[in-house]
This record gives sequence, structure tokens and C-alpha cells, in this order.
Amino acid sequence: MKRFIIILSLLFATVSFAEDAWPRTFFGSVGMGLYASKGDLNERVLSLKDTSGQKQTIHSPALNIFASPDFTIGVNVREFTIDLNFQIWESEQVINGFPDESVRGNSLYWRISMEFIYNLFWPEFFQVGLGGSLSYTTLTTDNTAYSGDEVSESEFMGSSFGFIANIKYYVHDNIAIVPYAKIYENWFRNVYTEASGLCDLDSYMWQTFFFVGVNIQFQF
Repeated sequence: MKRFIIILSLLFATVSFAEDAWPRTFFGSVGMGLYASKGDLNERVLSLKDTSGQKQTIHSPALNIFASPDFTIGVNVREFTIDLNFQIWESEQVINGFPDESVRGNSLYWRISMEFIYNLFWPEFFQVGLGGSLSYTTLTTDNTAYSGDEVSESEFMGSSFGFIANIKYYVHDNIAIVPYAKIYENWFRNVYTEASGLCDLDSYMWQTFFFVGVNIQFQF
């Protein structure tokens, strides 16, 4: 019994030391950002064959500048931040590959990312964060898949690695304003259409997304 009490006391002491040496706080944040985009989606037109062997042409949306809400939940462990980030938007876009801008389609874009950030000057009220992310992205757009006289939507799916820089300014112990800039290098490796189903792309569609915005962070 005495040995059990000693072991239990050591265990509690170790946990207490770990909490003191590696303090943790949890947070959630919400904000708004602005996207600018450039790459293969603005330039390339894909040719595929549907299940019957008929040729199908896919015109991607010519993404330019658009806004997106930004949601994050995560944990701070000393100067390190690990979080899950989610962005989603829906807007009308010009369809790439036509002689004018008369062809348009409604696009739904969403991205979910795992982010890793190192915060300089921790635990001060003013911190600078530098880090990276891995994310999964889909882009669904109307009026992009052409097979004979039929026109339908297409869905591009892919992954990306990202670079993150932010400034965290605490206006209160539990509230921070966080302006940020993120760069995503995205490769779309699959496309889905009603005629062809899910297809692997022989040559990935590469797209660079620049994202700047500001979040309000609530920490507890």
C-alpha cells in the first residue's frame, strides 16, 4: 500500500510538472478572408472520355478574386499551435476556355486544413506566427462538363501544402485579433462528372491560392 501511494504521488507530481512546463490553452476563431488565385484552372481545358467512349470536355472556372469565411479550432501548447481550419464559399464564376466571358457557372469551394504554427515572442500579448499546413480541397462548378449536347457540373478534388504567417494581438487575456496571410500550392488530381464518373488526371491541375484575412480568436 505504501508503495502504491508513493507511485501515485510521483505520477501526480509528474503530471503537475508537465502542465506547468507545457501549459495548454484551447481556442476557436472566426473571420473573413480574401482569395486571389492563378494556375491551370485559369488556362487549361481537359478532354476525357465518358463510360460509352464519347469525348467529354471539361472547362474549369477561371478563379480570380473572391471572399471566404474562415473557421478554426485548435490548441496552443507553449509557443506551438495545432489547429483545424475550414473555409467555404459559393459564387458565380466565369468559365475558362471560351472566346468571351458570357459562359458562367456557380462554384462551390471548400477546404479543410491541419495547421502547425510556431509563435515567436510567446507568451507576450503580441506574437508572430510562422507555420505550414496540409489540406484537402474540392471545387464544384456548374456548366463545365460538355458531352455532346449535354452540359453538367464537374467536381475537382485535390490536396495542398501551405505556408502561414500571422500576427496575434491579445486585446484581452481571452480575446485576440489575428490578421494573417496564407499561400496554398494546390494540386487537383481527380475530377468527377456525371458522364465519366471519377477520373484520375494524367497531369495534375496545379493552382496557387493567396489568402489574406483577419480572425477574432477566443481562448479558454
